[in-house]
This record gives sequence, C-alpha cells and structure tokens, in this order.
Amino acid sequence: MKYLILVALLICGCSHTTVHLYSRYLSKAQIVTINKELKDANFEVKVNNLAFPESVTQSSIIYSPVLNDQNAVNKVVNKLGDIGWDIHYSSMLFIDKHWYRQNSIALLLVPLGVDPQKQNSQGVWANKYHSQNCEFDLSINLNKNGDYKIESSTDTAFNQSYATGMWNIDVFPYLELRSPDSKWSVLFSLSNYVHTDLLGEVNISQLTPMDNYAWFAGCTFVFGIRK
Repeated sequence: MKYLILVALLICGCSHTTVHLYSRYLSKAQIVTINKELKDANFEVKVNNLAFPESVTQSSIIYSPVLNDQNAVNKVVNKLGDIGWDIHYSSMLFIDKHWYRQNSIALLLVPLGVDPQKQNSQGVWANKYHSQNCEFDLSINLNKNGDYKIESSTDTAFNQSYATGMWNIDVFPYLELRSPDSKWSVLFSLSNYVHTDLLGEVNISQLTPMDNYAWFAGCTFVFGIRK
C-alpha cells in the first residue's frame, strides 16, 4: 500500500502544468513564439480561440489553487516577460465565470492597442460565419490577420470571383469586405443576439449585407458560442 501511494505521488508530482493559451488576439507568429517558450519550460500548452471573460482588458493569468509546481505562475510570468509580454493581473481559481480547478493556468494575452471588451475590435469578429436563408450554401471565414475567405458548397463559380480579399471595421457597426485590388467592396452591418434552444442559450454574432448584392441576396451570416 505504501508503495502504491508513493508511486501515485511521484506521478502527480511529475505531471506538467497545463497552460490554456487564449489566442483570439494573437498573430500566428506570436502563438508559435509563446507556445515554444512555454513548452521549453516544461509546460503543456493548449491553444484556444475562446472569448475573454468580461472583466479582462489587459494581459492576465487565472490559475488553479492546486498546482503541482507551486512556482508555476511565476515561471509563466517570467517566461512571458523574457519575450516582451507583461502580465497586469492574476487571480486564483476564477475570473467572472471562467474557473480553473485542476493543475492548470489560463493565459489571456492582450496586445497593445486592443480592448477585448470593445465590439469594434476586429478580433471579436474574427470567426467563421455560415449563411442563413441563402440561395447558395456559403461560409465567410474572417481571419485575425485581416484576410477573408468565402466558400460555397453548392456553386464553385463563386470561389473564382469573390473568394478572397481583405476585411476591416473602420466604423462600428459596419464591416467591409474588399477585393485584393480594392476594385470592389461589400458592406455588412454587425449585430449580436441571444438564441435559446433545448440545450440553453447561444450568443450569436451576425453579419447582414447592407445592400441587395447578387451573391448575398436575402442572406445573413451567423456564428454562435454556447454559454
């Protein structure tokens, strides 16, 4: 029995602390750099694109009250400092409704000039939207780097003319898609609402065309996150 207890303690003590990296406002290059830095420090890294807790406006850490390595939070802070990221706030166990009860740390990084709580921040709207009430089955993928891609599962000709380009939000609540050569553009209005189904509530982000564009006539585009 004593042997089994000792083995269990050794296994527990050797397990790596998991860092949940919230990457919604990070570039691909930043994610790669941060991921490598933390893995080199023996952390397990899990990257997600989840929305930030409502109270987070600066780079923050949420951590479990029970960490196998009691110095894990300091190690993360120091490693991030080495590559130019300052942590402004840390909290044990939870921020708002985000809880971390096991051997884990949530790392929420906010680049300079970004406010996660402002809807006109492009990072908030960088998602893949699916069409509703459309003649064509379309999806619009708004990437965080400002590129977009439109795909159609029912009409391949669409992909030859409007498939890719740039998107931006100059004046909220209006989003613009424009061609790489800027010869044409289309405008969408942005809105949010809550949809309730048998499983609960879903936060919906919606893009609505501002004109009767041929390819988008009657369409809306939605992305949902279940609460």
